[in-house]
Amino acid sequence: MIDSFHYILFWICILGLCLGSFYNVVILRTLSGESIVFPPSKCPKCGNKLLFWHNIPVISYILLGGKCYFCKEKISIQYPIVEIITMLLFAFTFVKFGISLKALFTLFWISCLIIMTGTDLKEQLVDCNIAIAMGISGIIFNAVTSGMGGFINSIIGLLIGVIILEILARSGYLFTDKRAMGEADTYVAGALGAIFGKEIILVLLLGFISSMIFILPIFFYNQYKNNNKMTCILGVLFALSVVIMEAAWQNYYTLAFLIITGIALAYSIIKNIKKVENRNYLPYVPALAVGALIFLFFIV
Repeated sequence: MIDSFHYILFWICILGLCLGSFYNVVILRTLSGESIVFPPSKCPKCGNKLLFWHNIPVISYILLGGKCYFCKEKISIQYPIVEIITMLLFAFTFVKFGISLKALFTLFWISCLIIMTGTDLKEQLVDCNIAIAMGISGIIFNAVTSGMGGFINSIIGLLIGVIILEILARSGYLFTDKRAMGEADTYVAGALGAIFGKEIILVLLLGFISSMIFILPIFFYNQYKNNNKMTCILGVLFALSVVIMEAAWQNYYTLAFLIITGIALAYSIIKNIKKVENRNYLPYVPALAVGALIFLFFIV
């Protein structure tokens, strides 16, 4: 016999799958400028209206073989990925917080982060209104659960998030003629600050570490494609020096090697950044989302 916990968990997963399917629509139509309500779901390639069984989360993708029923064009793998991620995060929320006010607000924050991450990854565009809604909900949650102290903590966290991200973004002007990050990243950092209060500093640190895991490989791959082999070599040497320092020898020679390779790598990166025209921002909202989720599920 299924107990109440697993029964509720099952329906939470179903809810996550269904909302994940809806978030796919929101992501695509936010970018296209269409209404999220009308017209009904259709193939983005051929424009044919989808049948009801084409919209079953994950299952429809499998049954259709990842192709449109009408025009046989490939369906983006984004659809099942977003649905599964939403389901898992909804399940984690219920397991972590049960049926509570915090769980309800967390589901809303997760939904906002999924949508903003999706648009940022696809087109490096983020609807700042979603971030503003997140921030307002964070202030309301902290005020309701912790009174005036929670409200003040939210405002302080919001200011810390905005100030830190703006400093990082405007540091780009030191080396180039552009911001290092988009303005939407500041909105998201402020919203997370309103949610987590003064703990936003740790959330941003987790986001920064997450960004390095994803951004550095992309950066060095682009350097390799642009034939900037010296930057790649210096990157490898710097990584080796860190490993040697941490795992083998810690002395003045290895420290000197670490400092020299680090300075040389930084100089090479800055020099190459100045040479590149039409520089694009790397999506940073996904990193902020990862930092927030790690804090929510593993630290709070």
